Amino acid sequence: MRDVPEPRSDTSRSAAWSRRGLLGGAVAATAGAALSGVASASAASAAVPRGDAKKAVRTKQGLVTGVPAALKGITVYKGIPYAASTAGRNRWRAPQPAPSWKGVRAADTWGAACPQPVTGIDADKVPPLSEDCLNLNIWTGAASSRERRPVFVWIYGGRNSAMWASQPVYDGANLAAKGAVVVTFNHRVGAFGGLVHPELSAESGHGGSGNWGVLDTVAALKWVRDNIAAFGGDPDRVTIGGWSHGSSFVNILMISKLARGLYHRALLAAGVQYTKDPALGHVAGGYDQLADAEANGTAFADYMGVSSLAELRALSADEIVAKVYASDAPDVGTDFGNVLDGYVLPTTYTGAMESRTEADVPVFTGNNKDENGASPTLTMTVAEEYEAFAATTFGDSAAEFLALYPATTDAEAAAQYNNYARDEERVSTFLWGTQFKSTAGNRSPVYNYWFTHVPPGSDTTNPIMPANGAGAYHGAEHYYLFGNLYGTDRPWTDADHEIADTMSSYLANFLASGNPNGRGLPAWPALRTTKPLAMELGDRFATLPAADSDAKYTFLKRYLLAQEVAY
Repeated sequence: MRDVPEPRSDTSRSAAWSRRGLLGGAVAATAGAALSGVASASAASAAVPRGDAKKAVRTKQGLVTGVPAALKGITVYKGIPYAASTAGRNRWRAPQPAPSWKGVRAADTWGAACPQPVTGIDADKVPPLSEDCLNLNIWTGAASSRERRPVFVWIYGGRNSAMWASQPVYDGANLAAKGAVVVTFNHRVGAFGGLVHPELSAESGHGGSGNWGVLDTVAALKWVRDNIAAFGGDPDRVTIGGWSHGSSFVNILMISKLARGLYHRALLAAGVQYTKDPALGHVAGGYDQLADAEANGTAFADYMGVSSLAELRALSADEIVAKVYASDAPDVGTDFGNVLDGYVLPTTYTGAMESRTEADVPVFTGNNKDENGASPTLTMTVAEEYEAFAATTFGDSAAEFLALYPATTDAEAAAQYNNYARDEERVSTFLWGTQFKSTAGNRSPVYNYWFTHVPPGSDTTNPIMPANGAGAYHGAEHYYLFGNLYGTDRPWTDADHEIADTMSSYLANFLASGNPNGRGLPAWPALRTTKPLAMELGDRFATLPAADSDAKYTFLKRYLLAQEVAY
């Protein structure tokens, strides 16, 4: 049995059809191996240097001390402010500088999460909620500030609820033990993170508004640039990574000029789509046009019963959350997401590719078997649903689709829809990679994955995770990429530990060098535009086709390339 790091002692059919409907919702290498990009899957955790939690670290704002993390030799610094409170006049404003303090701040408590609905989540799983929520957490095993370890800045995802950085599934101790410095942070969400309004656009000075959560991310990255060396991190080797809505932030920052130079690699988990994929119209990676988002903001003010920006800022956070997320809240006025504002997101995804302004950095991206509409519990009738879907989606090509994915019974209809959804997801991601390499002309590698393993049992420790039975669901790869199985209550098996060890070693290598490959790991080839493949992670570690047959790949590629709307 492999070495496991020692923890410290102290769906419905309509949801399944929603194209990645949002939820909402081991230690291997020595530090030297991970730093050189060759994290293996065999070195014992005893080789990791021990951090000193009691030793004060000097940041630009003041001194901080941490506490022992979940694994021996790792220190975690909790709840360090990276920007000022977003309350009052700072609500719906770009983040302001973090306050300084005198003396030594004990970074021993998770910071407040940003305002959001928490109905249905056990109270003991919910952190304090406050508009003074722009804080971050750091895991490091560095013995001194003279070390220069690769840095991983993680952006959570979700759908306005259970969005905070202190969930155990985001615990960074294992990756820190593999040689990285891991940062998680809280950013504004929902109405607080996405409101666009004509008065806000006039106030901004650049003609647009919104994307406040993305601006929070830029502020966190600037804090990392200015401070992470004190924790043994290398400000010139920063990877930004995110899942779902967090992945959309990474996608935006790969286009935005605001973050250039603040990161050097990118991880997008669930993930990226070809820029003409119709899914972008309703998944987290999509965006609204500025005029539409401003109309939503005007309707929001009307719904809240106010007539000015000053009155909106005078409302309590609790009142906003209660009304926006009430069961009878209208759709118009309560829809908050990313926006094509011309500033944070200066152009479309397609426009960035075609103008060759997409950041040229190594990319680690992929998707999961049971998302994009696929589900192990999907039910579907042949005629009323499956054949109707084919006709509506593919038009004159419906017969060709049904010949490639034939079904004569309801059970076959559900199975074939799953097969289609899984193929389409891989093809879309691969086509994005071809755009990144060919259209944008980037030289950096893309490593695209397909996660297939089903986590066992249920997880009561992380509100973002679904109930048992969701398969290899949207976000299931978190545990394995972070390698932090020790922080949850699932009935993990030896196989789960092996998968987590391998996947977190891939990630540790990517953080260090921009290449996931390393000694003792199955070879993961970079994307080649002439070879439509993905790397299966989970039940196997080997390449697989972008679609189950050449004919299916050709059909789905033709369908996606023919789309008229370019996001």
